[in-house]
Amino acid sequence: MVDMETWLYKKVVFAGTFDHLHEGHKYLLRTAMKLGEYVGIGLTTDKLHENKKGREKIQDFEERKQALIDFFKEENATERYEFFPIETKEGGADKMEDLEALIISDEISVVNNAFEINELRAQNGLTRFHILIIPRVRTDDGRPLSSSRIRDGESFQGAKLVQ
Repeated sequence: MVDMETWLYKKVVFAGTFDHLHEGHKYLLRTAMKLGEYVGIGLTTDKLHENKKGREKIQDFEERKQALIDFFKEENATERYEFFPIETKEGGADKMEDLEALIISDEISVVNNAFEINELRAQNGLTRFHILIIPRVRTDDGRPLSSSRIRDGESFQGAKLVQ
């Protein structure tokens, strides 16, 4: 457990689908907990995935939420997070007044979206948040560990994860 004096931020947000919660997600969530005293978890709704390719393989909202709850219990951090549903690419971060930092992976589309949200914050009269880009965990083949790879049937048991 990180003590309060080491947190850089009061509140950080990390958002995503968190489908088939894996070590890559867990690494990013642990990083968020090291950086923020409080972690807002934006969880995409089933509605947001209606038109996504392979939608039938994505776990439903409640299943993904429960996996995250279980993770925070394992980390003894049940008092340090809150969920909020995401139905748009902004996820509400363009209007959160108390948001200090957004934790994101190094995926290009995610990075671009974070900068767009920050611009919307400025247009809404809010302070821009810090964008903290965390490199994704990679498997022994050098590619990022991802839920889409898991949905496609790839197995990572025994694979070396590189952070």
